[in-house]
Amino acid sequence: MDTEQVKTQVFELADELLLSGTFPQTEIIAEQLQHASEDIGCFLVQWRSELPQRVIFTDRNLKMPGMPDTLAQSFVRIWHQAVQEAQSRVSLTRQRTDIGAEVEKRSTDEALQRSQHLQQEMEARYREQTLKLEESYEQIKALNAEITVLKTNLSSETNSRKKEEKARSALEHELAQLRKAHEDARRMFDQRIKDEQRHMLETLAKEEVDTRYYRNALEKAREEAGRKESELTREIHDLQARMARKDVKIETLKSQVKSQETDLLKMRQDHGVMQRDMTKINSQLLAELNKTKRLEAKVKELQEDMRRSNQKNITYTNEAAKRDNLLRAQLMEKEELLVRAEAKINSLEKRLIQNDEEIRRLNARL
Repeated sequence: MDTEQVKTQVFELADELLLSGTFPQTEIIAEQLQHASEDIGCFLVQWRSELPQRVIFTDRNLKMPGMPDTLAQSFVRIWHQAVQEAQSRVSLTRQRTDIGAEVEKRSTDEALQRSQHLQQEMEARYREQTLKLEESYEQIKALNAEITVLKTNLSSETNSRKKEEKARSALEHELAQLRKAHEDARRMFDQRIKDEQRHMLETLAKEEVDTRYYRNALEKAREEAGRKESELTREIHDLQARMARKDVKIETLKSQVKSQETDLLKMRQDHGVMQRDMTKINSQLLAELNKTKRLEAKVKELQEDMRRSNQKNITYTNEAAKRDNLLRAQLMEKEELLVRAEAKINSLEKRLIQNDEEIRRLNARL
């Protein structure tokens, strides 16, 4: 359905409802026309605005059924007076509204002129602000260029700082490795020295035990040899005394040689036995002497071995001292390198702080 047809139908139905004495409502008209209430509401608003122009009060069809003519005429006159008064009031309100519209139009014209002047002033200010903004943009560009230069310098400084930090970390790692190697070498060297000392002490203790044993054996052999020698000398003296006595007896008993030949033969046999015993004792004594000489030679060899072991121990201690001094010198060199690297890092940090302060000043200018 066309909107104009709907509009006419809404207007007709609203007029009928108004003439019937009921105020037209949107729901009633929408229900009767079976149309959307929103469109009906818009048409009713338009109907209400156009109603004063469409309504014309006339007395052509004004009839009072069941009422006398005089009363009807008087009622009609009253009605006409009321209508005239209403029309005069409506015209007065229209005039007032027209005057208010003219005043409002004048005020709007004045406001428009003021707004135009204000617009011109604002345009002038806008041009000034644009010029200032362009100048500020140029300054910002210059500052951005300076900032880029500073950023490049900062990046180069940061790269150099990173390189220095890497070198420092490498030096620290190398120093830690050297310290660890030094500690390991020192521990190993101390362990070796301790092992060598323990081994030398053990060998020295063994040698001392052997020397004490051999000295005791030598003393015992000497004592035994002296005792045997004293016994042999005593026996020799006894034998010599016996031989002397026998010689005396032989001299005294020369007259009895024949009778004593048997005794002499026995004595000769005894003498041979004694000589054999003496030779045996002499051979044993020589063997003991040779044994003591061998023991003394062995003691000398042991003393020579002890002297050699002491010399080896002295050489080991000297080599250990040399190695320790060499490691200390290397450690001092590494510490000097580390101190130099730390000084260089401190100088780079100061330069970075200066660059940061300059960047802050530039940011403050911005």
